[in-house]
Amino acid sequence: MNLLKTIRESIKSVIDEELLDEERITNKEAADYVNKRENFVGSHTYGEDLGELGKMYVAYSYGEQHPLYLYDAKTESWYYNYEDYLLPDGSVNIWTRRHLKDLRPNEEVVGKPKSFLQLKIKQFKKRHGLGDNVHRDLEPGEK
Repeated sequence: MNLLKTIRESIKSVIDEELLDEERITNKEAADYVNKRENFVGSHTYGEDLGELGKMYVAYSYGEQHPLYLYDAKTESWYYNYEDYLLPDGSVNIWTRRHLKDLRPNEEVVGKPKSFLQLKIKQFKKRHGLGDNVHRDLEPGEK
Protein backbone atom coordinates (compact mmCIF):
# COMPACT_ATOMS: atom_id res chain seq x y z
CA MET A 1 0.00 0.00 0.00
CA ASN A 2 2.85 2.42 0.80
CA LEU A 3 4.47 1.63 -2.54
CA LEU A 4 1.28 2.61 -4.38
CA LYS A 5 1.11 5.87 -2.41
CA THR A 6 4.76 6.62 -3.23
CA ILE A 7 4.17 5.96 -6.94
CA ARG A 8 1.09 8.24 -6.98
CA GLU A 9 3.01 11.05 -5.23
CA SER A 10 5.93 10.68 -7.65
CA ILE A 11 3.62 10.86 -10.67
CA LYS A 12 1.83 13.89 -9.22
CA SER A 13 5.18 15.60 -8.58
CA VAL A 14 6.30 15.04 -12.18
CA ILE A 15 2.99 16.31 -13.58
CA ASP A 16 3.05 19.39 -11.33
CA GLU A 17 6.60 20.20 -12.45
CA GLU A 18 5.64 19.83 -16.10
CA LEU A 19 2.70 22.20 -15.67
CA LEU A 20 4.87 24.85 -14.01
CA ASP A 21 7.46 25.64 -16.66
CA GLU A 22 8.60 28.84 -15.02
CA GLU A 23 10.96 29.26 -12.14
CA ARG A 24 9.71 31.35 -9.22
CA ILE A 25 11.44 34.72 -9.10
CA THR A 26 11.50 37.62 -6.65
CA ASN A 27 8.84 40.28 -7.05
CA LYS A 28 11.50 42.93 -7.69
CA GLU A 29 12.79 40.80 -10.59
CA ALA A 30 9.21 40.36 -11.77
CA ALA A 31 8.96 44.05 -12.66
CA ASP A 32 11.16 43.34 -15.72
CA TYR A 33 8.73 40.60 -16.79
CA VAL A 34 5.77 42.95 -16.34
CA ASN A 35 7.48 45.60 -18.47
CA LYS A 36 8.07 43.03 -21.21
CA ARG A 37 4.58 41.54 -20.66
CA GLU A 38 6.09 38.07 -20.12
CA ASN A 39 4.73 35.26 -17.98
CA PHE A 40 6.29 34.86 -14.53
CA VAL A 41 5.66 33.35 -11.12
CA GLY A 42 6.82 35.47 -8.20
CA SER A 43 6.22 35.42 -4.49
CA HIS A 44 2.42 35.33 -4.24
CA THR A 45 2.27 37.08 -7.61
CA TYR A 46 2.16 36.03 -11.22
CA GLY A 47 1.88 37.64 -14.61
CA GLU A 48 0.23 36.14 -17.63
CA ASP A 49 -0.27 36.97 -21.30
CA LEU A 50 -3.87 35.77 -21.41
CA GLY A 51 -4.23 33.05 -24.01
CA GLU A 52 -0.67 33.74 -25.23
CA LEU A 53 -2.23 36.12 -27.80
CA GLY A 54 -0.18 39.23 -27.03
CA LYS A 55 -3.41 41.20 -26.64
CA MET A 56 -3.92 41.38 -22.87
CA TYR A 57 -1.43 40.98 -20.08
CA VAL A 58 -2.33 40.86 -16.39
CA ALA A 59 -0.16 40.80 -13.26
CA TYR A 60 -1.94 39.42 -10.19
CA SER A 61 -1.45 39.52 -6.45
CA TYR A 62 -2.47 36.07 -5.17
CA GLY A 63 -4.61 35.39 -8.24
CA GLU A 64 -7.61 36.28 -10.34
CA GLN A 65 -9.34 37.60 -7.25
CA HIS A 66 -6.93 40.58 -7.23
CA PRO A 67 -5.48 41.83 -10.53
CA LEU A 68 -2.80 44.47 -9.99
CA TYR A 69 -1.89 45.60 -13.50
CA LEU A 70 -3.53 45.10 -16.86
CA TYR A 71 -2.15 45.94 -20.28
CA ASP A 72 -4.66 46.20 -23.12
CA ALA A 73 -2.89 46.03 -26.49
CA LYS A 74 -6.02 47.26 -28.30
CA THR A 75 -5.82 50.64 -26.56
CA GLU A 76 -2.07 50.39 -25.79
CA SER A 77 -2.93 51.27 -22.19
CA TRP A 78 -1.79 50.12 -18.75
CA TYR A 79 -4.24 50.12 -15.85
CA TYR A 80 -3.69 49.43 -12.17
CA ASN A 81 -6.06 48.38 -9.42
CA TYR A 82 -6.17 51.16 -6.83
CA GLU A 83 -8.29 49.17 -4.38
CA ASP A 84 -6.83 47.27 -1.45
CA TYR A 85 -7.11 43.49 -1.16
CA LEU A 86 -9.50 42.97 1.73
CA LEU A 87 -9.18 39.80 3.79
CA PRO A 88 -12.27 37.87 4.96
CA ASP A 89 -12.14 39.70 8.31
CA GLY A 90 -12.27 43.07 6.50
CA SER A 91 -8.65 43.98 7.18
CA VAL A 92 -6.31 45.11 4.41
CA ASN A 93 -3.73 42.68 3.08
CA ILE A 94 -0.63 44.89 3.27
CA TRP A 95 1.35 42.59 0.97
CA THR A 96 -0.71 43.54 -2.09
CA ARG A 97 0.36 47.14 -1.56
CA ARG A 98 3.97 45.92 -1.68
CA HIS A 99 3.22 43.84 -4.78
CA LEU A 100 1.79 46.97 -6.45
CA LYS A 101 5.05 48.85 -5.81
CA ASP A 102 7.32 45.97 -6.80
CA LEU A 103 5.58 45.10 -10.08
CA ARG A 104 4.84 48.59 -11.40
CA PRO A 105 5.56 48.91 -15.14
CA ASN A 106 7.81 51.73 -16.39
CA GLU A 107 5.03 53.32 -18.41
CA GLU A 108 2.10 55.59 -17.60
CA VAL A 109 -0.50 53.64 -15.65
CA VAL A 110 -4.12 54.71 -15.11
CA GLY A 111 -5.76 53.84 -11.78
CA LYS A 112 -9.10 52.03 -11.91
CA PRO A 113 -11.23 50.04 -9.45
CA LYS A 114 -10.77 46.27 -9.27
CA SER A 115 -14.21 45.76 -10.87
CA PHE A 116 -13.03 47.62 -14.02
CA LEU A 117 -10.01 45.34 -14.44
CA GLN A 118 -12.02 42.19 -13.71
CA LEU A 119 -14.70 43.17 -16.25
CA LYS A 120 -12.10 43.83 -18.96
CA ILE A 121 -10.49 40.45 -18.24
CA LYS A 122 -13.86 38.65 -18.25
CA GLN A 123 -14.91 40.25 -21.54
CA PHE A 124 -11.53 39.50 -23.13
CA LYS A 125 -11.65 35.84 -22.07
CA LYS A 126 -15.20 35.46 -23.36
CA ARG A 127 -14.40 37.14 -26.70
CA HIS A 128 -11.39 34.84 -27.22
CA GLY A 129 -12.90 31.65 -25.77
CA LEU A 130 -10.42 31.47 -22.90
CA GLY A 131 -10.95 29.61 -19.64
CA ASP A 132 -8.92 29.68 -16.47
CA ASN A 133 -5.49 31.23 -16.24
CA VAL A 134 -2.50 28.94 -16.68
CA HIS A 135 -1.14 29.82 -13.24
CA ARG A 136 -2.58 28.69 -9.92
CA ASP A 137 -4.23 31.24 -7.64
CA LEU A 138 -3.42 31.44 -3.93
CA GLU A 139 -5.24 32.88 -1.00
CA PRO A 140 -3.28 34.99 1.49
CA GLY A 141 -1.48 32.68 3.88
CA GLU A 142 -1.10 29.84 1.35
CA LYS A 143 2.33 28.78 0.10
